[in-house]
Amino acid sequence: MTFLLLLAGLGVASPAPPAPADGPPAIVGRSIEFHGGERYTSSRTRLKLCSLSGCYDLDVTVDGGRFAYRVEGPRGEERWVVRIDNDSVEWWVDGEPREPEPERVQALRDWATARVYFCFLPYRLADPSVRMTDLGIESWGDRRLHKVKVWFEAGSSTDANDEYLYWFDAGTGRLEQFAYSFEGRPGGLRFRRGFEYRRVGGLLFFDQENLGVDADGLSVDSIDEESVAAMRTVSTVRLRELRVEPLAP
Repeated sequence: MTFLLLLAGLGVASPAPPAPADGPPAIVGRSIEFHGGERYTSSRTRLKLCSLSGCYDLDVTVDGGRFAYRVEGPRGEERWVVRIDNDSVEWWVDGEPREPEPERVQALRDWATARVYFCFLPYRLADPSVRMTDLGIESWGDRRLHKVKVWFEAGSSTDANDEYLYWFDAGTGRLEQFAYSFEGRPGGLRFRRGFEYRRVGGLLFFDQENLGVDADGLSVDSIDEESVAAMRTVSTVRLRELRVEPLAP
């Protein structure tokens, strides 16, 4: 019954994204600075990302506007390695190099980027394709969190229609939780709550409790404490073996 009530409350078409303010909300910049600031833009990070779908080895280098991501892990019955940078995509399947067809290049970029994205929040909100608007302060229990809606420039990825909500500590700017809607067979909603925060090499990382509901036509805008309480636990996302090295000047 609770699940049906959740669907009734959320099963509405998502409204058009609100018009963005002039530049990112100040809370986003404050959050990026709190989590690591300029250290994000000149570092190499290696880690193991583990969740329901398995464990992935990530090697992420960011040098100003240049980046290189190498992601290795399971893809169905296969083991993939995908390396992407500003200009190229390389792909291996079970240790054998593959030449991706032109129509597959973007999907490979998305596969690698999706695994990097959630490990480096809120820094990824600085990407040029991100659009956002400030939704102000919202109460969650006895906490007051600053809420921001995020979407992406059309055509920037195969998941550009996904929409996100982020909640930040109103004082420090620490990212506390986030949620997103997605399309699929079926689509659905996910809500992730941060825990076990720790700094490594000056960057703040955190594990994530991943809750969700699967159904078509759900709107991320309807997520609140009541609907989250009715969601099932999907997985726990853990970051392990973290190593962060500054790049040589």
